[in-house]
Amino acid sequence: MFSPEQRIGDYKVERTLGSEETGMVYLATHVVLPRRAAIKVMHASNAWLRQVAVQIIREACILEALSHPGIPRVFECGVLPDRRPWTAFEWLDGPTLGATLAAGPLEMADLVVMIRDLAEVLAHAHERGVVHRRLTADAIIHTPGRKMSVSLRQWGDACTIDTQARVSVDARDDVHALGVIAHGALTGRLPDRASPTAARCPTAPHELTSLIDRMLAIEPTARPTSAEVRDRVVRLAETLQLVPPTSRWTPPLGVAPEVVPASVEISPAPGFAIRIGRTTTR
Repeated sequence: MFSPEQRIGDYKVERTLGSEETGMVYLATHVVLPRRAAIKVMHASNAWLRQVAVQIIREACILEALSHPGIPRVFECGVLPDRRPWTAFEWLDGPTLGATLAAGPLEMADLVVMIRDLAEVLAHAHERGVVHRRLTADAIIHTPGRKMSVSLRQWGDACTIDTQARVSVDARDDVHALGVIAHGALTGRLPDRASPTAARCPTAPHELTSLIDRMLAIEPTARPTSAEVRDRVVRLAETLQLVPPTSRWTPPLGVAPEVVPASVEISPAPGFAIRIGRTTTR
């Protein structure tokens, strides 16, 4: 555990933000730059588990390869003297969607914007072969001061779509998770396969309720892709004039579509090598 005023690299700890499966997360300030960051440090109890260190660095590699205003940036990575890795992420300051929904369902315009922007974030990741895998309301942060109304965090369990991967992942699982969140934000309840969304919220536009039901389909192949969800919600918003039209965000020039290069080797400490991408992790 790090206490306030202690240093992690060039960052001074302000306070503890919480504990995740792989490490503790702290809010810290850079000692030179006007920058605050969320710093994840591997748990001391896991110091001997190499796969946990791989997971932390893999998250940083994945986020570094993604470039989107709805995804936190990676500032830097480091290794403590005891060889535990740490990563400094962009600090997203704002309430979680989970906290917002505790007060009740969203207004229709806010719901449409939320689905549109989250589908845009997921489409950006999916087109680059990355699946979030742990999409929940608490992973979504309201960020009205940024280009996107919401940002998506907690990418620690993200996986790349790879035919040789040990774990089978499907990008449409993220779509299903978004459908669960959208249904709850609209109705205030969890989905019930016996009751379609329209039955629970008959005043909602049919185009929206039918889309949410498709996202909640049992079979992944029956669900729309994240790009299809984004495009349909954009058209819905324009048709119903619920929200002002928005231009689709595109990455800057020079950002390759691949998640990472075919072979990237990271050596955070002597005798500890990690390969991320289409190569083997050891």
